[in-house]
Amino acid sequence: MISFIVSAVVLVLIAVVFIVPTLLKKNYPFSDEYDDLNVAIAKDRLKELKGQLDASEINQQTYQQLRDELESTLAEDLSNVSQTNDGNGQYMFKENKKLVPIILAVAVPIFSAAIYYQLGDFNAATGTNVAATVIPAGENRPQMTMEEAVIKLEQRLVEQPENADGWFMLAKTYMTMSQYQKAVTAYEKVINLAGEKPEVLLRYADAIAMSEGGNLTGKAKPIVDKVISMIPNNPTVLWMAGSSEVQQKNYAKALSYWYKLQPMLSQDATAQTQINELINNAETQLTADEIAQVKRAAPVAETQVTAGNVKAEIVVTVELDPALKDKVSANDTLFIFAKAMQGPPMPLAAVKKTVAALPITVSLNDAMAMMPQMKLSNFEQVRISAVVSKSGQPGTQAGDLYAEVSPVNVKAQEKINLIINQMK
Repeated sequence: MISFIVSAVVLVLIAVVFIVPTLLKKNYPFSDEYDDLNVAIAKDRLKELKGQLDASEINQQTYQQLRDELESTLAEDLSNVSQTNDGNGQYMFKENKKLVPIILAVAVPIFSAAIYYQLGDFNAATGTNVAATVIPAGENRPQMTMEEAVIKLEQRLVEQPENADGWFMLAKTYMTMSQYQKAVTAYEKVINLAGEKPEVLLRYADAIAMSEGGNLTGKAKPIVDKVISMIPNNPTVLWMAGSSEVQQKNYAKALSYWYKLQPMLSQDATAQTQINELINNAETQLTADEIAQVKRAAPVAETQVTAGNVKAEIVVTVELDPALKDKVSANDTLFIFAKAMQGPPMPLAAVKKTVAALPITVSLNDAMAMMPQMKLSNFEQVRISAVVSKSGQPGTQAGDLYAEVSPVNVKAQEKINLIINQMK
């Protein structure tokens, strides 16, 4: 600390040494020279005016007016200078000149020290380490943990036991914290207060299943069955219903749910991959004829239709003619297209699989469009085709097997069946 203060004092003294001599320097009067200059300029101007009068460039009246103005200006300049002069050619503040640097020399260090005391940090200046104060971010700091939030919500529901929304929020929080049995109890509270709403029942069944180690065949099974009768096209309940049937080894029944679910997940790549894996695993437990029978009987998910707005989607089931099985291999590429009846050959929607996936049901819709203006909903009728490509390229070539149907009404909500039985 002492070394810092000494350094500050030395720097101030150095500044004073440079500034004070300049302030004490003698100032020489310049009023006389300034007066002489003004008078000389006035004389020259008067001489020019007389020359203009003699040369008849101006008349006597103009000459007199300009001369009066010149004399008036000169008198004003001389008067302004005299106001700043004490009559002896010295400035009026001459007597106070020595006081100014003394005031500055004392005031500057004092003011600097005062400002530094308010805004500075002596500890930082002297190298002293000071522990930093950490201020949590956010308006509600410090923030509560999830456990603390749950405790507060539980206390609130003790005071407000009829708050269905509060119980629903608490149940979801319990699920997040893997406290499944508590979630079951909270969902039962919600059902008692708000009734058997499908969304609540679905979450209730999930909580029961998780509390029983993921078992969907126990207490959760009748709840899932009830929900699927209430909302048969809900993706979550279709997924759970299929899982429940697999746990009971009812693979055909599980596939009937998942085949219906599969087209609904066309815009979710992750979910599509997962459902495809589940379907493939279930299909390995059945014969090809059993799979084909399930696909033919598989219900198609209902689409929402509003006045003047029919969803553009075509569900297509593709099979291979058994007589041509020896003409293909499981790794051959399978393309399923929807193309415009007239216009560019670019597909409006397309699915790429392998022959091993046959028989297969897919959904062709606007989400598969390669260009915004080239989508199913922009056309009334299309051509649907399925091609087994030996080259792996979408264009049909010699030796490829295919099936095709046209015209197909885009908004008719038809289920198209294609049997690949032709060769290019």
